[in-house]
Amino acid sequence: METLIRNLIYSSIQNFFQNENDFFEYTSQTGMTEWNLTHHVSNELSKYIFWLNHELDVTKLEYKRKRPDVIFHKRASNRFNFLVVEAKKNRRDKQRDIQKIEEHWMSKTLNYRFGAYINIWGPNQFKAFLIVQEFDGFKEIEITKNNSEYISLHILGEQFKNHIRKTFHEVNEESTGEFLEKNLEKKLDNEILKLFSLANRNIR
Repeated sequence: METLIRNLIYSSIQNFFQNENDFFEYTSQTGMTEWNLTHHVSNELSKYIFWLNHELDVTKLEYKRKRPDVIFHKRASNRFNFLVVEAKKNRRDKQRDIQKIEEHWMSKTLNYRFGAYINIWGPNQFKAFLIVQEFDGFKEIEITKNNSEYISLHILGEQFKNHIRKTFHEVNEESTGEFLEKNLEKKLDNEILKLFSLANRNIR
């Protein structure tokens, strides 16, 4: 699943550059904000992670009202706390948000499964990391064109989407815990990975 998520983040960034190719061109009366960037990047991500809800700038009350930039989850549940994203648009950013992702959003209280740090500061200029929780800490994987594969949105037909949504619904109905049981997580992962793999191979 780690490889697929890395590829989906990379593909979303590439689609952002393609679809918003004039994003950094604006008049002297307009200042581009991080929130506007986050909005566009999260929209691109949601085209791939379509089986979950996504939110921007929500408040986490137990964390002194701190706000992750983007979350992918199922509303009113912690079972599918899947991906949390912190976005920046400053080339010289110190990447402190990676620590925030690990300490706050991927902790045992919220238990987000994956984290992503995405910094986009100009046309085709970006730095991104996927954060994965391991037994003894966290692994940070830089996302580059050399270690990622572009996945076209054209593979995501309605039959493809409906199958994943159906499996997602079944898994949710089977789960009884606050967080998703490992066997059900594996069941959902297997279906998602199988369909993405088949669709991507068939379109080549």
